[in-house]
Amino acid sequence: MSQFPTTVHYTIVAGFAIAAILTLLHKKREKKAAGLTPKQLELVQTSWAKVEPISDAAADIFYGQMFSTHPEYRKLFPEDMAKQKKALMKMLAMAVKGITNLDELVPKVQDLGRRHAKYYKVTIPMYKTVGECLLFTLEKGLGDSFTPEHKEAWALTYEILAGVMIPFHDK
Repeated sequence: MSQFPTTVHYTIVAGFAIAAILTLLHKKREKKAAGLTPKQLELVQTSWAKVEPISDAAADIFYGQMFSTHPEYRKLFPEDMAKQKKALMKMLAMAVKGITNLDELVPKVQDLGRRHAKYYKVTIPMYKTVGECLLFTLEKGLGDSFTPEHKEAWALTYEILAGVMIPFHDK
């Protein structure tokens, strides 16, 4: 069992993904400064729409992959993962759907990044793990409908956004 209060756990991984997605989308306003094309943005949004009906299975895949590749991360989460899994999927949905109101979402996500660095002691290498688990989840959950173009769009989205969150962490 973790040493942190249960409420702390609900935002750990979800915060990584949301902050990454929202920061990238916020930068999109600067005319492709982030490097994500409108087509890639569409691929991220349309693939997410396919994840929502399988969100329970997707959360199982995500955490299963994370804990199998990094069993040491398990102690960061509550024993009963039901609320954590629902929180992850809810936060991801909010991020992907909320891209039309970035002025409201981005500051919340940036604050989440700060909290992950300060209170949860998230390290920079953890971002790579979360990104890999996210892509693994999308590939497994969506099967053949998750094309190489989808993977590239999601990978770029996560890479750029993680790069924005990392400055909150000690090097």
